[in-house]
Amino acid sequence: MKKIILSLLVSGALLTGCASNKITEENYSGFLNDYSNLKPDKQDPGRLGYLEPNVDWQQYNSIMIDKVVVITPDGQQKTDSKLLVAIADKYQELLKQKLSKNFNLVDNAGAGTIRFQAAITSVFTSYDDMKGYQYIPVAAVFTGAKRASGAEQQRIRVMTEVKLLDSVDGQLLGQTVDLKSGKNKQDKNSGILLADVVPILELWAQSASDILLRLKTKFK
Repeated sequence: MKKIILSLLVSGALLTGCASNKITEENYSGFLNDYSNLKPDKQDPGRLGYLEPNVDWQQYNSIMIDKVVVITPDGQQKTDSKLLVAIADKYQELLKQKLSKNFNLVDNAGAGTIRFQAAITSVFTSYDDMKGYQYIPVAAVFTGAKRASGAEQQRIRVMTEVKLLDSVDGQLLGQTVDLKSGKNKQDKNSGILLADVVPILELWAQSASDILLRLKTKFK
């Protein structure tokens, strides 16, 4: 597979950061079947994405959301951390909340239904000036990066992988890999809390809703 390197540029009031982070294919979890078609998103330089050409997005009025899973970089599903489970559950809750505003939420496959599958693939803390981006997998969620001085604050970072499928025939409609930075941790000695991650999850859920609505109404 061709090596893909992404410079992540994160902006916004809640989601800011100045680090130049690099992701290589070794950081991918295997949740997506094929990463070679991912390209930098023109609307969000901090995201890699792919949309299948010639899809009639107007036909999709409903959406079914699979249970959000936590996948480590070796492709193994991880379920033994209460925090990780809470993050995945909150992500799914927010996806349903945002997507239900523009689509009918359904539990079963059917014509005109998108199947939305998402995974959390990394949760960690790091400093903004880390060079080359020291990747910390989801299994190290409570450790974060260490710094001798202890004076600087670390920033919460979370990665997701998402794929959109036609619920009937399984055709790939689109997919994305996204790494976002949240606010600085106020207590450098505490572990990551669900509240630290929620703003990132909210951003992703709102972005998913906005993008799908834009695709659906693009040619109307």
